[in-house]
Parts: sequence; C-alpha cells; structure tokens
Amino acid sequence: MNAPVETLLKVPANGTYNLKVTVTADKDTDYVILFDNRRWYQEDTVKAGEIKEHDFTVNVCDTHPFGKEYVQVEMLTVGVMGEVNYSCSYSSCDAPTLYIAGDSTVADQRAEYPYVPSATYCGWGQMFPLYLKKGFGLSNHAQSGLTTEDFKQSNWQVVKKRIRPGDFLIVEFGHNDQKKPELSANGGYRENLIYYVTEARRLGATPILCSPINRILFDENGKLINLLGAYRDTVKKVAEKMQVPFIDLWSRTTEYMEAAGPEDAWDYFWGNGTSRDYTHTNDIGGKLIAKFVAQEIKKAVVPGISDYITDAPLDTPLPKPSGKKNLAKNLNDYRTIGLVNLPELDRDITGN
Repeated sequence: MNAPVETLLKVPANGTYNLKVTVTADKDTDYVILFDNRRWYQEDTVKAGEIKEHDFTVNVCDTHPFGKEYVQVEMLTVGVMGEVNYSCSYSSCDAPTLYIAGDSTVADQRAEYPYVPSATYCGWGQMFPLYLKKGFGLSNHAQSGLTTEDFKQSNWQVVKKRIRPGDFLIVEFGHNDQKKPELSANGGYRENLIYYVTEARRLGATPILCSPINRILFDENGKLINLLGAYRDTVKKVAEKMQVPFIDLWSRTTEYMEAAGPEDAWDYFWGNGTSRDYTHTNDIGGKLIAKFVAQEIKKAVVPGISDYITDAPLDTPLPKPSGKKNLAKNLNDYRTIGLVNLPELDRDITGN
C-alpha cells in the first residue's frame, strides 16, 4: 500500500469525539483506517460498489514530548491506506479514555512507503484501538527512548491535566530504565511506578501496570536471555501491593517467542532483509502484543474497560516453529553487545 490519504478536521477542544468514516471503492480493495500518528482503528476489505460505514470513538489531546516543545493539537487527523474513496465526520461525545505511558515498544511509530509491515516499526499502543469498541477513547503519550523518570518530567504533565475520573492509565517501561543506575528495578523504577499509581488514583483514574515486553535475544538452547526479568518482578510486586491490574507482557512475549523459535521470532520484530532489531516490534508484532493486552484486560474483568474490549475472537495460539535452529548470527551479535553495554542493544528509533 502507498501512503494514507489524510483528512484534517478542526475540533473545538481536546476531548473525545465519535468519528464516522464511510468507505467506497471501484474494485475489491483492502484498506486501513488510521487516526492521529498512524494509530490503527480498522482494517477491512470493501467490494466494488459496496459502501462500508465505520464508527469509532477517538481522543484528541495536546502532547509534550520529552526534550521537545509543547504541541497544541486542534485537528482530528484521519488517514486511509488503500485504493478507496472515503468521507468522514465527527461529533462531540463524553466517553472514558485510556491514556498510555510508555517507551518505544508502546509508542506510535511512523512508516515509510510503499508500506512493508515487516519493515515498519510499531508500538503496541498504536494497534490497540483495533480491539476497542465504540464508546472508549485512547490517547497514546508513549515516546521512544523514555524512562519512567523522563516521562514524568514532560509527557505526564499533559496527561495529568487531561485525565479525568473514569479514565484509565496504562504504564509500561523498563527497556530504558535498565540503562540508568538510579532507575534500578528495586530503586527509582519501583518508586516511579508507585508514583504513577498514586497520582492516577488521586485524579480519579484507574491505573493498570504492564511488565515490559522481552527482547528476542536467544541462548544456545533456544531460550530467551533474561535481561528484563527483574523489572517484570518489580511491576508484579507493585501491582500486588497496591492492588492494581497487572498485565504480564514479559511472560506473554517470552512464552510466545520461545515457541516461535530463534528464527521465526524475527517475523514479529523489525527487519529489512539486511538489518534487524532485538527490541522493537514491527506492525505484525505490534498487533500481536496489542491483542495480548486486550486478552489480559478482558480476562481480568477490569470494571469500566473490559466491557469495551472487542467481542471479536482474540485467539493467539502459540506458533509452531519452522524448525530452523541457526543461532550463529544471533549469538555473535549477543557476544558483541554483552550485558554491560545495554545502550547498544536497542536500536535508536527516537526519530520515528
């Protein structure tokens, strides 16, 4: 697919809006409806001459990315990929919103075109709207390269002004905290998780904590090397102590990628044929992990949000590996990186 055709609609203020998108086509065509920074809301097929109507609830919110200027958002941005015609309109509504705090593994990532899913960076937050029903908004403030402390200094300053009673805050960090001695799992990282939970509740919102997704670095036995387990354990302990819903993405991604195997796991992480990434999912992997989050929220029966998770099937059966066991490239990279120089482990995608 080529780049999406975008429509900008001026809105009166930050808040939630019901968005209606009508799609037609001259031939049978696959298409994707996007909102804001390439956030996925619908993927579908329209037949020649058919009219398809879609209704979503979206959230328009200012942003203040770490290290950048405050951005006042006054436009509702709709984009559609695919050879279709479309029209869109909106109306104001009062609906709860899920605010997301996180790093590059959660953030909205840009794409290059023509579109190649496997070679497109994707945080799971930008795929999560695929699994939300109308009546619930999403505001993704995750940003590449951030720690729990970085987010607190800037991005959080917008969220705390906009989040309201009845809203939700979901938090996932760890990959960058791990690189800062002052943000060790049982030190500053733990303190910041407690801060977000406490502040969300003070503002009338419901916090949800996620453990960080695992990196796909395998050992000689085809098992993932445990680089983030201590951070996972801290998230679990804080969630249990503060009685917060806990989504164990570290365990879900570890189980799934080990089942896929050292070679097939790359299907879910960024790669362009000559280079690859151990940490950041592509659009295929982002969609998978968003589905994990939807599954866990629905299973936990979190009041106020579980009922808004899609009724469509959310099955993610463990994959069967192709049988490839060539770990030479992976192990050589691992030995080069080592465990004492973690900043080189994660590709810098802060520009995406």
